[in-house]
Amino acid sequence: MTDAARDGEKEKVIFAHTLQAFIQRVIMRRALLSIEFDKELRALGVDVSRPKEVNLATWVALLRACAKKMSPGAPEDEALEQVGREMMQGYSEGLVGRAMTIVLKLIGPRRSLLRMMENYATADNMTTVKVVEVTPTTMELEFNSTGDMPTYVRGILSEMLRTVGARDIKIDYRTLPSSATVYSVSWT
Repeated sequence: MTDAARDGEKEKVIFAHTLQAFIQRVIMRRALLSIEFDKELRALGVDVSRPKEVNLATWVALLRACAKKMSPGAPEDEALEQVGREMMQGYSEGLVGRAMTIVLKLIGPRRSLLRMMENYATADNMTTVKVVEVTPTTMELEFNSTGDMPTYVRGILSEMLRTVGARDIKIDYRTLPSSATVYSVSWT
């Protein structure tokens, strides 16, 4: 039993299908899995041959390990942003992702961002996203949690916008005292 469960809090978890998608769309697609890396991931609690629900700490450790493996020597923030981009690129190449990309291109960047809460509700049991439309090409997205990896989320957002045809994408973020992260997103 975890401390969160003992304290009556709901444990923060990433659903098994999200982990499985990450393994397929980033680790396998980028051929990152070596015997040594597999051992490292198993030590973190991730079995790539049997993906299961993982807690937030394990997910964060996995993303950081992949960032280090993909971008050795790069600053962690930059490497995590690249991992976010890779996740979206891999998603867009899968069967469901290709179909979703077609829909997102049809509805455009604005409506794609307005759907962000629904997208994250299927990935884990903790992330909430509030979207405020500032102008037709500027949004503010407040994520209650980014696992202390705001650049990973920025990578996902920037790649999603690029994929649906946005240009001149600018994404700034700030972390609030509550640990929430607000992304100011604009495009043409």
